[in-house]
Amino acid sequence: MAKILFITPRFLQNASGGAEKLAFDYVDILSETHDVTVCTTSAKNYVTWENEFKTGITNENRYKILRFEVRKKRNIDYMNKILNQCLFAGESVSSKDQMDFIKEQGPYSPDLIDYISKNQFEYDLIILIGYLYYPVVMSIPLLKIPFVIVPTFHAEPPFRLPIYKQIYLNHYIYSFNAPEELAVYESYTNQRAKDYFLIGTYVEDHFNSNQDSISNSNMIQLLTIGRIEPAKGYPELFQDYHEWKNLSHRTDVNLKCLGSVFSMDISKEKEILFSGYVSEEEKISEIQKSYLLINPSAYESFSISIMESWLQEKPVLVNANSSVMKGHCIRSQGGLYYSDKVSFQRMLEYLLENENLKVRLGKNGRKYVLANFSKEVIRTKLNQMVNKLLG
Repeated sequence: MAKILFITPRFLQNASGGAEKLAFDYVDILSETHDVTVCTTSAKNYVTWENEFKTGITNENRYKILRFEVRKKRNIDYMNKILNQCLFAGESVSSKDQMDFIKEQGPYSPDLIDYISKNQFEYDLIILIGYLYYPVVMSIPLLKIPFVIVPTFHAEPPFRLPIYKQIYLNHYIYSFNAPEELAVYESYTNQRAKDYFLIGTYVEDHFNSNQDSISNSNMIQLLTIGRIEPAKGYPELFQDYHEWKNLSHRTDVNLKCLGSVFSMDISKEKEILFSGYVSEEEKISEIQKSYLLINPSAYESFSISIMESWLQEKPVLVNANSSVMKGHCIRSQGGLYYSDKVSFQRMLEYLLENENLKVRLGKNGRKYVLANFSKEVIRTKLNQMVNKLLG
């Protein structure tokens, strides 16, 4: 039984973020056979990083959580101002400005970093989750014991800062969620990864073979899942959908968005349904009632929502600017992708007009998820990784 320490910005069950779900899943699996501690902050809300959990040690069923105080709340506007200044400066950006961005990005917790520096030798292996945030960025240069980084890289503006190229060196060991994430790393850092794993995370199977009887509505429901914010491509999706509605004159189709709204106005979107945050049971029920799932984000390192939809034999329509999701669609033959307004409208129309294709894509998607992202498959891959790193 190895002593494994996880480092992650926040840790909670049923969080809205994919990286948080991955962290929880990995801790849950590895604590079956190892002594696991999670080193994290007291933050629950990723927008503000406000301290909501009690600091100190909490003992869960099979693992411990060690939480540290966040010293400052996040001001998104100020953080973005610093980021834009850094990006405008390009390669000439100063180390101070980049470090100011890292601190503003947060969660800023010097006590957590101090703990890692002083106590790392109590552990056999460290697993760091998420590349963007202060606890991971500041921990890596201090580490002297075996560690693996689960970065969830995606092609987003902050990753272009030189500091990330300096931190994420190619001789470190990584666990990527998809081949496309590896490609993003190598493209953005101009380094070829030398030692890595391809794992991802698992999705619970709640398949219902009698889905046709679930929805009594005559409406065709299109669905999105996840945080509704500009960075996830929602303003463009709403505009594209609105224009398609006006062109098609379809009155039998609606768009329903599951998830909380951040940093954008939705008051004008009268023809779109917003449910807010829903439980896991409600989410699965909505997927089962839907015709297909749309994911408009260009920045994904895995996309749990498309996996959940495929498990229900629902096809997906995704933003082709996310190489990860496009890659999943190609490998699974479970969905289509769009790159602009015209291709969005054409792909959506094509799926709506071809029921047989919709069914075939959904079945292909389910086979793909069961073969690659079941809990049993992820458990096997995770334990193989840990055994190799400890061997």
